[in-house]
Amino acid sequence: METRKLQMVGGGTYTVSIPKEWATNQSLEAGTPVHLYRHRDGSIVVRSARKEGERLDAARVAVDTDSPAVVGRTIRAAHAAGFETIRLVRESGFTDAQRRAAREAARGLVGADASVAAAELVVRTMLDASDVSVRQSVDQLRFLACSLHRDALAAFLEADGGAGDRLADRAAEARRLSGMVTRHCNRALVSFEEVDRLGTSRPELFDARVAARQLERVARQGRRVATLAARVGDPPDDDTATALGDAGEAALGVVDDAVAALLHDADAAAAHAALDRRDATVDRLDAVEATLFETRSVAAAGVVDALRATARAGGGVAEAAVGASLRDDRL
Repeated sequence: METRKLQMVGGGTYTVSIPKEWATNQSLEAGTPVHLYRHRDGSIVVRSARKEGERLDAARVAVDTDSPAVVGRTIRAAHAAGFETIRLVRESGFTDAQRRAAREAARGLVGADASVAAAELVVRTMLDASDVSVRQSVDQLRFLACSLHRDALAAFLEADGGAGDRLADRAAEARRLSGMVTRHCNRALVSFEEVDRLGTSRPELFDARVAARQLERVARQGRRVATLAARVGDPPDDDTATALGDAGEAALGVVDDAVAALLHDADAAAAHAALDRRDATVDRLDAVEATLFETRSVAAAGVVDALRATARAGGGVAEAAVGASLRDDRL
């Protein structure tokens, strides 16, 4: 770090000197044009000829395999990294299965569109960051994940084997929303402009990413419960059903309280309360699990494990909320 004083030049222009070694390392010399950016967090950034964020314009990837899975994974990874255009090329041409995988991958991404040709697969993201509210997206994800989980548990308690198919769309939407938050977070690592267009800060964006990842985990546990519902022939007995229902509401309560504590004013007291509720819920589930060994209900034990994972996912959000409150108090 160097410290410099602003100097007045002319009637209304300020200058600040750059250490010669820095300028040399960046191939700067007198007369070289530079780009100046000011950002909503108070930063003033000076860049050389490369414009901010331009490295995220496009990614070109050569594919040398027949695997459709590689195509799908590459598209999802490049989208999550923040590239606007993803171009996959293969000299020998792509197989029909690979082209289908590209279309399916694009459908699983928010704002993405696929253009498929014999030797080239192109996925473009049309979503404008200025139209995105990260906080609202996480709140929507919370609603999706918790409602999916709640409906899956109800299906298990009623031995409703068809719930998995009915909940598939909600699970897919939860993955899309989580992936969108991750994408914007990764773009913000490269571009201050992304942060400005989102109307947030980098710390807040990373908080949102923590919440989104944990909420996607909640949605996965809900799908797990729905899968278990398809394996039971009869509903559990009344005592087990009551215990699982109460524990499920407690676990989802942890999630709701934790997300509110993280995204709405970073409330440390609410976050600690959510962590206490998580610990109590895990203890309750351990007790329920102990009773299931007597009945040897494997499916119900799987539900207990899913509820435990859900409560701990909420605890992960609450732990982030404690850190965010400390950060906000000092910054």
